[in-house]
Amino acid sequence: MRAEPLRPDWAYRPGPDVAPAPPAGLVATQRVALTAAAAAVDAARAGATELDVERVASDTMRAGGAVSVWTTTNVGVGPNARVCFPTQGPGERAAQDVDVAVVDVHPIGADGFWGDCTRTALIGDDAEMHAAMAELEEIHAATLAACRPGMPASELFGGCLERIQAAGFELLDQLGNIGHSLAAGAAYLDGFIDAGNDTPMWGAWAIEPFVGAGPWGLKLEDVVWFGRDAAVVVR
Repeated sequence: MRAEPLRPDWAYRPGPDVAPAPPAGLVATQRVALTAAAAAVDAARAGATELDVERVASDTMRAGGAVSVWTTTNVGVGPNARVCFPTQGPGERAAQDVDVAVVDVHPIGADGFWGDCTRTALIGDDAEMHAAMAELEEIHAATLAACRPGMPASELFGGCLERIQAAGFELLDQLGNIGHSLAAGAAYLDGFIDAGNDTPMWGAWAIEPFVGAGPWGLKLEDVVWFGRDAAVVVR
């Protein structure tokens, strides 16, 4: 018989009964995700393949105590950076002298908590590419700052989409969202951060605006804990 996924009480407490601070296990696992994504970005240089970058991410997650991953480690270089979807695993595409590489990691900690982090490597000195990334960083920071406990997911999506469109970017997510709920042992239980999901945001949610800027695919992702009194980025 297939074991049921781990589902801690905090993931299902309604409204303000949720814990004020993120669980220690979530914090620890998300730190593994952040460290692995940073290491993978450092490894994404001209000549490195998607598989090369994936190996760095995997080795870093293992070294940090991750026991597995809950979905594919996405590494997309060049045109593949415009996809970044669980059905697309890393391959032999190598980064060029001017290129981008999107890396999305999903570690599982020893205590069952799930992490989720995406970073984008900029390879070379293309001015438009770097300017677009700086714009996405501002959009991502503004979206994180707009988070507040219990807000509808659709509201956070609407504000982020307005910023994306004002920058002249294209929303690349294949399901038309900027993120999803996240629990230990399960993701998406409360749906996606999209136009049609009015679910109040409590507990952990992954915020991940994914945009097309000309030929480039750019993505950033952090986990936010929507707690009893405040929404905090898990770091």
